[in-house]
Amino acid sequence: MSDAKPPKGPDSMSELIRKVIRDQEEFEKRRASRLGSGAERLTAPFGGLIARIIPPAVVRHALRQADMAAGLTVPREVTAHDLNDITACDRVALRVQAWAQGTNAATGGAAGWFGAAGLAVDVPATIALAARNVRATGAAYGFVKDDESERVFRLMVLEVATSMASDRRQETLDSLNGLARELARPEARIILEQGGRWVTEKVVERITRQLGISLASRKAGQIVPIVGGAVGATVNASFQADVARAARYAYRQRWLIERKALPAPDAPMAEGA
Repeated sequence: MSDAKPPKGPDSMSELIRKVIRDQEEFEKRRASRLGSGAERLTAPFGGLIARIIPPAVVRHALRQADMAAGLTVPREVTAHDLNDITACDRVALRVQAWAQGTNAATGGAAGWFGAAGLAVDVPATIALAARNVRATGAAYGFVKDDESERVFRLMVLEVATSMASDRRQETLDSLNGLARELARPEARIILEQGGRWVTEKVVERITRQLGISLASRKAGQIVPIVGGAVGATVNASFQADVARAARYAYRQRWLIERKALPAPDAPMAEGA
C-alpha cells in the first residue's frame, strides 16, 4: 500500500481514530462469537471422531489451495472506495463478512443433510471461504500484495480466529501484531521474504493443527444426517464471523500503523511467528 495518508479534518480524524483504537482494544478482550456456541458445546465430545475424519493432510492441502485461489475470487469492488477513509473500509469489510457467512451457512446446511459424508465437501469449502474472507478483508483496507510475507500474515489471521477461546489467544495476537509492525518496515520485508518459505511452512504446520482441532469441535454435530444441516449452517456462519472479526482487527491494525496512528516500535517478532 502506498501514499498512505489520514482522512481530512484533524478534529474529526482524531475522534475517528480514537474510536477505531477502542474497537481494536475491545476485540483483544473478546472471545469467540456466541453464534453457534451452544451447538459447539453439545457436540464437542464428538470432536475426536471428527478429527479422524478431518486428517491434518486434508486441512493442509485445503489451506494451500484456498489461499492461492482466494486472490482470483476477490472482486475489484472491495478496493473501489477511498482507502484512506476507515469508515468506508469498515463498511466494505462488513459486506465481505456478510457474504462469507451467508455462503458458508448455505454450504454447511446442504452438507449437513449427508452427515459425516458431507464433511468431505464442507470442510474444504469452509477453509476456501475463510481464505477468501481474510483476503477480501485485507483488500478492503488496501492490502492487496501477494508475497510470502502477506501469506504468512493471512495464515496468522486464521490462527487468531481459531484460537479465540483458547489459552493461546494472547500469544497469537502478540505474534500477529508483531508481524504487522514488521511489515510496515521495508527493510524487514526483505528479511521476511528471504526466509519467507521456511516461515510459511512453519506457520502452515501450526495453523493446520489449530484449524483441524477447531473445525473438528465445531462440526461434530454434522455427523447426524438431516439434523446436521441446521448445525452445519449455524456453526459455519459462526466460524466465518470469527474469521472476519480477526481479519478486520488485523488489517485495521496495519492501517493504523501505516498512518502512524499507532506506535510502530522496532520490536522483534514473537518467537515462533
